[in-house]
Formats: sequence, structure tokens, C-alpha cells
Amino acid sequence: MKKLALFPLLLALPGSFGCTADFDPGSRVTSFRVLAQQVDLPFAKPGETVHVTSLSYDPEGRPVNWAWAVCVNPASSTVQGCLDKIADDSAKSGSSPILAQGLELSDFSYAIPADALDSLPQPVRSSALVGVMSVACPGDLSFDSGPNNLPWICKERGTGRELAQDEYIVGSKRVLVRASDRNQNPVIEQVTFDGQDWPEAEVKRVTACDTTSNDYEPCAASAKHRIAARPTKASVEAGTNEFGVAFSEQVIIDYYATEGTFEHEIKIAADAETGWVARKTASGKDLTLWMVVHDDRGGATWTERQVHVE
Repeated sequence: MKKLALFPLLLALPGSFGCTADFDPGSRVTSFRVLAQQVDLPFAKPGETVHVTSLSYDPEGRPVNWAWAVCVNPASSTVQGCLDKIADDSAKSGSSPILAQGLELSDFSYAIPADALDSLPQPVRSSALVGVMSVACPGDLSFDSGPNNLPWICKERGTGRELAQDEYIVGSKRVLVRASDRNQNPVIEQVTFDGQDWPEAEVKRVTACDTTSNDYEPCAASAKHRIAARPTKASVEAGTNEFGVAFSEQVIIDYYATEGTFEHEIKIAADAETGWVARKTASGKDLTLWMVVHDDRGGATWTERQVHVE
């Protein structure tokens, strides 16, 4: 899930990426974010009902207004391609494209059309998909002509100010439609802190780095900690799909926190561990860390942990 201004989807490249010292890293969650979405059936058969679950966080604790729509077999799998297909289908049917809307409606279910495969010629059935579109507005959401010709407006509660595109979230979660193929969501088998098992209910107590820098390296060794969310070996699937094409998944872990700096905010399954420090500005605060595991075929899962900074 990305801010609307960032239409291109993040490519899950292998390797690890660090943050620079000049800008706040994307792993630091200081504004309203939808960090991930999971579909219980990333590959679904015609007629099956899929359930989408969202991981979101708002530092201000505002109620979030969600709206959901779908596109079936769009010409392009991009967010814009899905929006175009939704608009075309709505114009033809004369009905609203919004299938569900409401406060805190962060989950959504949808039945894959029975003809989602049969309606496509055999040679292009490998591209069959349903795009599940969501708008997450931490304010009042209405469906009028908004800025940049978008068909919605998100307004701040109380003031009526129109929120900018980077203040709310629009995203698309792809569900691939298949006759027999499946893709399992990754499974996290262990989370560790400094090499030891980190149970979900345990709150770690740490000391802060003595700087407010976004650079991990200069911090004292006593403030640095090693964190890892390790997926099971079975989470990295491989084989031959129903079209006779061999595949081997790439699985990555995205690390996020309400404060602090990661040594590397994206890691691969084979090398899951990263470093993390709390900055000086986090002293005395309770922090949340999230670990989101993705595969490159639409699977996702996550977990979170709590830290108190002395």
C-alpha cells in the first residue's frame, strides 16, 4: 500500500537497503499509514470468497473511514488501470462502484466472479486478476469530484479542510485468479531481539542513542540491538505453475517503527536480521515495531512488538 502520489508499486528487489542520514526514513511511522494488506487467498479460484485484512496506524488515533471497490481483469494491473476499469464498469451498469464503506472498516470480503477465467481467451488467462481498491481516510470521506479529477474527497473532521494526497491512503491489492494454483501467505516462525526469542507480550526496555541523527552507525554499541522476524523455510515457495512456468519466490521483510532508526529497513528471508536503535528523542516513550513479510506473488503477513525507551 502506497500513498496515492506514489502510483508505481514498490518492486520487491533482493538485498538490503539502508537509510540516509539526511531524511527521515520510510520505516519511521510518524503519519497515518497503511503498512500492509493481506488476502487469505492470494491466488483464488472463480466463485471463492476472499477476505482482505489491513494493517494501519495513525499516530493521532483518529477514526478511519474506509471505502472498497474492485476491478475484474483490468487492462493494466496498476492502481490507475484498476481505477479506469472501475469507472468503465460503473458507467456501463449505472450503479455505484463502492461495495463497502464505513468507519474502521479495514477488512473486506469479495466473491470472485464465476466467469473471471472463462471470460478471457485461453492464451491470456495467466493475467486474470481481481484488483481490490481501498481508500483509507482519517476524516470524512465523500465521493464527489476531488482534486486532480479524483472521484473522492477526504476532509479533516471539524475543520472541513481537504486533506492532501499524502494525508490519506489509496491502494490496490491484487488477487490472482487461477484454476488450480495456490500461494500461501508467509508464516513468521520466530521474532528475536539480540539473538533471543522475543514473545509478543514481552516489552523490551532499551536505552536511547545520544543523538537525533537518522544514521544508525554512530550510536553507542549499548544502544544498538539486533532484531529479526524469520519466516519459515516453507514460506519461500517454488515449483511449476499451472501454465507450465517454473517459479521461485522472493520473500522480504519490511521493518517499521514509530521511532528509531534501522540499520537496514528491508531484508531478505535468507538474511532477516537487522540493527535498530532508539534515537534520543524517543527517551521515556513507548514504541511499536512492525515486521511485515511479503512474497512476490501477493502473499503477506505481519507481527508487532513493543519497546520502552528509558
